[in-house]
Amino acid sequence: MTSLSDTSTQPAARKHDGEIITARYQAAWLSFEAGIHQNDNLRARVSRALDRFGLGSSTATVDEALDYLINKELGQSARYFNQTGKAQFNQQQITHAVLSFMAGKEQQRHMTDLAIHEEDHDDASTEGVRACHLADPGHIRPDEYAARRDALRAIDAMIPDTERELYSLMLAVREPGMLDRIHAYADRHQIGRSTVYFRIKKLAEAIQLHPWFDEITAPFRTASRTA
Repeated sequence: MTSLSDTSTQPAARKHDGEIITARYQAAWLSFEAGIHQNDNLRARVSRALDRFGLGSSTATVDEALDYLINKELGQSARYFNQTGKAQFNQQQITHAVLSFMAGKEQQRHMTDLAIHEEDHDDASTEGVRACHLADPGHIRPDEYAARRDALRAIDAMIPDTERELYSLMLAVREPGMLDRIHAYADRHQIGRSTVYFRIKKLAEAIQLHPWFDEITAPFRTASRTA
């Protein structure tokens, strides 16, 4: 029997989990939370968000997407409830959760089929590997900043757990201390440093080959669009 004091199998605390605990003192919140999966209006909104992927009529997929929405956004909704007394998921939460949910499922299938961990490569330079940074919010509109933030979250959701460290290295290319991180990664995995750069390049290519890449990254191309 697992001891109640044994937290090794307990999920890590999420942001705003404390807000959920506070909200559960209110009957209105308890009713909302208990009825999420049976909420016809919410199911319809999730279903419409899934229609773009041809899955809006799939009850099982709607349930999965609702589970994802609850896991990612329930704390934020509880925070809003504690401030306003309104228990809900707003449209932005639903749209972002469904996009991240589907992008994660599709990208993990997509990247599983691609050979990122191949043999050593002679090119040890960072040429062609670009750092990915969130644009300075002082130079873009708030709505555009939010769209870019959501796009980065969607890309992050695509990355399989096995490639998380490599993805972190890709984001930090050309930043101070990058060489030390490259060397440490190479030593841990017992591979050449050139192979690390090669894997980063392969990972970047795998992300860019994703069928939804252009749509997800559209907010980063607004500056080049003609009026």
